[in-house]
Amino acid sequence: MIVAIDADSKDTAAADHLLYDLLYDLLNSVDQPVVACTHLVSDTDRPHVAVSLTSAADLAEPIRTAVADRAVGLAITRHGASEPELAGPSRLVRGAYVAAVEAALGTTGRVVRWPGHEQGHGVLPAAELCTRCGIDELEGVGGVPVDDDTLIDTLDFLRPLRRDGRLVLQVQPAANNLLIPVELQHQQNCCAEH
Repeated sequence: MIVAIDADSKDTAAADHLLYDLLYDLLNSVDQPVVACTHLVSDTDRPHVAVSLTSAADLAEPIRTAVADRAVGLAITRHGASEPELAGPSRLVRGAYVAAVEAALGTTGRVVRWPGHEQGHGVLPAAELCTRCGIDELEGVGGVPVDDDTLIDTLDFLRPLRRDGRLVLQVQPAANNLLIPVELQHQQNCCAEH
């Protein structure tokens, strides 16, 4: 099952916050793994971020309850259903639908939670990081080589991307011959002072 929500989150930090709120409620009621992603909604006059949650468990009712007091767009896709269930303001339903399609295809999205994410702590050799965390590929930006023995400092914050059904973590050079994730937990927006 896939449940996608468009709460008109202005950025990935706001979308992450929404996911953490939803996951907190879900983890107490669901006994199956949950994959949580963010999805850029850029085909509107105001780009923003939607989220998706995918699990073998039925997530619909707990999520409906969790967002009952919020103006959100929902797209709920059940295995074997011919069409998704859509609800909410039409301007947000479109974003939720896009997120649901991307989650179903596994072609894009920024992954916030997945089976293995809890193992991504400390400094690990690349091969061990992939094995422990379920990462399919480490991609060095700018052609930076990543070998099995290359040390990766996770900084305890991993946000791989989904690409063709695979989890790809982008990494970049850092001090002491380490690589770190491209996305940092506390990033400053470019040109924030202008």
